[in-house]
Amino acid sequence: MSALFKKIFMVLIGILAGIASWAIIEICLYYGELTGRHIVWNGLTGAFIGLIFGFFFSSAEGVMFSNSSRAIQGGIIGSILGFLGGAAAMILSQWLLYALVNTEMFTKDVTNNFMLPLSRAVGWGILGVVVGSLDGLRGGSARRTFVGITGGLVGGFIGGLLLEFLTRRWSNGLLARGTGIIMMGIGIGLFLAIFEYSRSFGILKILTGPYKGKDYVLIMKNTRIGSSRTAHLPIVGYSGVSRNHALFVAGKNGVIIKKEEGPVMVNDKPITERELKYEDVIQIGSAKILYLPK
Repeated sequence: MSALFKKIFMVLIGILAGIASWAIIEICLYYGELTGRHIVWNGLTGAFIGLIFGFFFSSAEGVMFSNSSRAIQGGIIGSILGFLGGAAAMILSQWLLYALVNTEMFTKDVTNNFMLPLSRAVGWGILGVVVGSLDGLRGGSARRTFVGITGGLVGGFIGGLLLEFLTRRWSNGLLARGTGIIMMGIGIGLFLAIFEYSRSFGILKILTGPYKGKDYVLIMKNTRIGSSRTAHLPIVGYSGVSRNHALFVAGKNGVIIKKEEGPVMVNDKPITERELKYEDVIQIGSAKILYLPK
């Protein structure tokens, strides 16, 4: 999967998450208006939107590599963290709203037309932070978490501004909310992909076997490859691949591959440790992988 197709894929994930969230928003709005418990239902709205976005984006990598167990595991963990983070984001947004309404720093027009939409967009940006950070937190990678936070914040904030703008400008509130939340999903997905590639150490392009043509972005400083489904890059369905076969170590000076539990060949030569160069071909069992530096 090339950089372009990865962006397209993440945008599609965002669209699906937005469509699913649209239904949740309408349900929460309906019951919230009936009960009048606006703070409670706002919190629940954020929680369920976080759950959906967390599920879709955290399962994306497993889906890309046709790894159902990784997709399901990621989706479950992402749903739980997204639920909690989404509730926190919406509650914080609500707190900002109340603070702005009660302040006398701005005129009523400025508060209603500028500050309130901006504060809501900050809340959506915080939700983007939660969604973007999930993969990094699940994998224990500070760098991946930071990259995800940055992409999620930008995408969530920009998408949130569009959502708030459309809600205020369009007379059809249902369509405005739906379009807005889908645009927010697109923004999060797109910016996550953009920041991931821009901050990566390089790309591993798989040349053979079940995952032929798919790319893996080296975003973490330590990336383990092997047949284990818990490996950072699990390659399942290849012969001669050990559970934790090799380790990619990335730094300022480049990327080094280290042999762990199985033999590794680079350009048809066996190695124990080697710094990778442009278009080196790595062989791990029956899998051949092309290294492309950033």
